[in-house]
Amino acid sequence: MDNPGTARTPDAHGTQPRDAAHWAQRGTNLHVSDTPEHAVNLNVEGRKVVSPLQGFGPLWQKTYQVRLPGGLVSPEDLVRYWKDHFGALQPKQNRFYAPRSGVAPGEVVLMNASAQGLPVNSGLLVLYADDDSFTFMTPEGCPEAGWITCSAFRDGAETVAQVRTQGRSNDPIFEFGFRLFGAKQQERIWKYVLNHLAAQYSISPEAEATVERVCLDRRMQWGRVGNVWHNATIRSFFYACLTPVRAVRRVGRGRKRGAVSQL
Repeated sequence: MDNPGTARTPDAHGTQPRDAAHWAQRGTNLHVSDTPEHAVNLNVEGRKVVSPLQGFGPLWQKTYQVRLPGGLVSPEDLVRYWKDHFGALQPKQNRFYAPRSGVAPGEVVLMNASAQGLPVNSGLLVLYADDDSFTFMTPEGCPEAGWITCSAFRDGAETVAQVRTQGRSNDPIFEFGFRLFGAKQQERIWKYVLNHLAAQYSISPEAEATVERVCLDRRMQWGRVGNVWHNATIRSFFYACLTPVRAVRRVGRGRKRGAVSQL
């Protein structure tokens, strides 16, 4: 798979690349095809996806891995299970809702998460998906601007499940949060996912996921301070505060419709 974000061009004959079907074909604005029951579709519809170039904080690459003994599962079968159970493999404070079509190129996975008790409602675009990997790209307002690639591959006699993230915090508030607690929480989440993925194939609890951290660029991009306008946590907080108001309005509309129907 090419590095996420690398532009794909037709070959010399003007035809599409052989893996064109594995890439999202939509534009840069997100559209949710269907909202699953109990999911909150907030800070997603119409938002643009953002690469690390549009983020604020230092650029980090983190690689998480867990190794499975050979013969237990092929990379393709592992990734197939991972796609089908992506939400179920997350810790309880992270709720991910894939559309009915599943983790497929161009689809949007809704994210209703919590960071230290604060709501984070956003989503992820499925930028790329094939038999042994899938890549998400984050939208404006998400805590991080960048890519998340989940994959599996053979390494000798072992099958390796891997998550690689490349991204910057989206704005100064998220950068402060990452430095205070967010970076460690992010690492715990992806280790949890890999450990629970491995547990589906009867791996002993001692088979713990590992993480490797590399800072690719330590600079702050101060020209991106304005990203705070789309901050998903701030918007989700006010959305939650207004829940009673929306409930009262729904009751009022229901009574009005009932009164009209009796006329």
